[in-house]
Amino acid sequence: MLKLNENANLNRYDWTAARLPELVSKAPAKRVADIGAGDGRMQTAVEKAGGIWNGFDLFPQSSNILRWDLDEPCPGTERPGVAIMLDVVEHLNNPWNAIRNVSDYLLPGGYLIITTPNPLWSRSRLLAVLEGEPPCFTQSDLDLNHHVFVPWPHIVQQLLIDRNMVVEHYATIDGKTQWPGAPYNLRYPVRILFSLLGQWIEGRDPRACGMSYAFIARKKS
Repeated sequence: MLKLNENANLNRYDWTAARLPELVSKAPAKRVADIGAGDGRMQTAVEKAGGIWNGFDLFPQSSNILRWDLDEPCPGTERPGVAIMLDVVEHLNNPWNAIRNVSDYLLPGGYLIITTPNPLWSRSRLLAVLEGEPPCFTQSDLDLNHHVFVPWPHIVQQLLIDRNMVVEHYATIDGKTQWPGAPYNLRYPVRILFSLLGQWIEGRDPRACGMSYAFIARKKS
């Protein structure tokens, strides 16, 4: 069973930025592949950590981001010592094929940071019971966001193992369930009940803390 190392009260960008200096310093190369780079917001964090940023995306938003369809080998030439995939894996049509291409591109001994929505989140569990679908994986998420793969942590771990990688760190991110604040309207008692149930679930299972989770994996040498 996966060992949970951390419950972090940070979003995926800030949590990754906090981890990058250590990973870049011990990686086999300073180059960092930002896969699913979006608007390139992680470039500053990578460079601040001493890394050389390379952005990739299926739909690049700027000229300094290369197009990469993860169903195909990487179009880049210089292999990175670190790769980051922030909320990418849930969009993949063929996760095993995609992670094989990422692993092949990453240098031996290199590190991969993955973040993704947490199906074990306390709110996911509650809404799955009440509505039949967990948040982030509803029909609407499929239609609007192309969330086609439900990333249960043990499944993603096996996905990485099958691609010559080992999980070294497992964290939940985005923070624990908090007591509800404003607005104080007729729905406030329902929000209190949800908060109490969420905190109870998280007390029994720390993996339920946080809307998302993160893995740091290392490619075997």
